[in-house]
Formats: sequence, C-alpha cells, structure tokens
Amino acid sequence: MTVKWIFALLLTIALIKSVAGAPDEVVGRVVSVISGDSFGIEMKTSDSRVNHIDSVKLADIEAPSTLMPKGKDARKYADSLLKNKTVSIDIDDNTGSGRNEWNQLVCVIYLMTSDNRLIWPPVNRIMVDSGHAVLNDDKNNEFNASTWWKDPAVSLESKAKSIPKNLVSTAPSSPEGDLNSTGVLEKDPRSTSILEKNPTSGGVNIGYR
Repeated sequence: MTVKWIFALLLTIALIKSVAGAPDEVVGRVVSVISGDSFGIEMKTSDSRVNHIDSVKLADIEAPSTLMPKGKDARKYADSLLKNKTVSIDIDDNTGSGRNEWNQLVCVIYLMTSDNRLIWPPVNRIMVDSGHAVLNDDKNNEFNASTWWKDPAVSLESKAKSIPKNLVSTAPSSPEGDLNSTGVLEKDPRSTSILEKNPTSGGVNIGYR
C-alpha cells in the first residue's frame, strides 16, 4: 500500500508540473500594439505574475525598431493581426516573475477561435514567417523556438491542451478569417493538424472540443 501511495504522489506531482507550463496559463485581450513583438494586454484570467493590464514581449523573436520603416510595417502588421483579439498566453516559467529586464512578460502567444480553442502556429512564428521579425532564441527561457515549425503534437507534447475554464469575456467572432487575410498560414505546408485544420486559413486549432 505504501509503494502504491508513493507512486500516486509522484504521478500527481508530474501532472502538476506538466499543467504548470500549459499554453493556456493566461487569457487576455490585446489592447495596444507597441511594436512587432511587444503588446499591451488586458488580462481576462488570473495569475499571480500578471497585472490587470500588462506589457508582454514575444519570446525568442526580435522585430525591427519602430523608428525604422520595417519596424513601422511590423507594428502595422501585428496591429491588424492582434488588436482587440483574445489570445492565450504561455508565460516563461524559468524565472519567478516571467519577466525580462524591461519588466515585460516573456511569452508565446496563441490566437483563439470563437469557441475558445487555440490556433496553431503561435503568433511568435507568424511574425517570423511573415518577414516582420527574426528568430533570437534565448536559451535562458523555457521555450524552444525550433518546435514552432514542427507538428503541434511535438511542440506541445509536454503541455496541457485544455482551454481555461475561467474565461471572463467572449473571444473574437472569427479569428480564422483574420488569419486568412494575412496570407501567412494559408500557404504554409508545415502547418500540420493534430485535431482540426481550417481549410480557409491553414491555421490549426489545438485543444479539446
């Protein structure tokens, strides 16, 4: 009986650790676009690390300075993709606060469907694929940017895929249509599906129905 109890305890600890790094750690609405990789987000779910309105930085990518024409283009593109959209935010767990030296939350961000399911690939990759940012893989955070170009099952194999139950406000009516208008995902053959692929956008919905 003691051995079984210890095994059950270890299994519980393992499950807690896997859920702790889930991509649905926080859900929020993008209220401002600072640059191609930095945003202001109004948080809709609770987490001890976040403020009601907080500044986030996309992990492992760099967009040009907004003082440059390419930086202005990147900000415009990100604004059309994200402004007023509900997103799922995976915060870096390698630091206690999840923040960088500028006090921004370091995150991987996913757009969400109208029924609160995550859309693959993450916004971090979309910005790179669209030519509005470059990879800058920081080995100090928990993320491995190379997995963004693999099957979602590989990238999220250690992540919980359920959607938060305490979502306060409704998601955008049709984020897939906005993705289609960018043209980023439609022609990307690497956007493979593990659950459902939208034939219009090319974006893959991840998470349970």
